[in-house]
Amino acid sequence: MRNQQTLFTQLAQEAESGCLFLEPDAAATCTQACANFLDVLIDLRHRANTLLCKEAFGHLPSAQALGQKFDDKAIGPGGFAEVLQQHIDTVTRMKTLFETAGRAYVETDAETRDRLAAVASER
Repeated sequence: MRNQQTLFTQLAQEAESGCLFLEPDAAATCTQACANFLDVLIDLRHRANTLLCKEAFGHLPSAQALGQKFDDKAIGPGGFAEVLQQHIDTVTRMKTLFETAGRAYVETDAETRDRLAAVASER
């Protein structure tokens, strides 16, 4: 996951510097897809954080231990909620990348238009 985060951060920096462009319609479509996916991931993370299995299997020590294992899988270290957060972080970086690349395209297009207009007015 770390390599993907680094990749999206690097690509966003390239878009900021004007080296990466994405047509505005494509950027908007990708940005909206990321926003929709983020909504789903955030909802899943919230639901995962509300899972409590420890009491669900009864009051015997073995039942409590089994329930604790399920709790750990859901909200413990390396559990489902943590993995969801990593996905949320990655999709957030992707969304920023698409927004930045789309904005870079629009800004470069406007700059080119202005330069062409300046050249045309000099003639």
